[in-house]
Amino acid sequence: MARKKIIAGNWKMNMTPSEAVALVETLKPLVQNEDVDVVFGVPAIDIVPVVEACKGTNIAVAAENR
Repeated sequence: MARKKIIAGNWKMNMTPSEAVALVETLKPLVQNEDVDVVFGVPAIDIVPVVEACKGTNIAVAAENR
């Protein structure tokens, strides 16, 4: 069995929580794929709304630390 691919990106601190959710809504249909896990590394202020927006998708949320 082949390993599942992971695509991860760090957003840096350049979005408000509502802007982050809007980006998630834009990206969700573009990254929908059962063969790939997607990880968004978001600033602490965006974690809760982004986690909510990503529920039920192949998108995981990580906290950025730099």
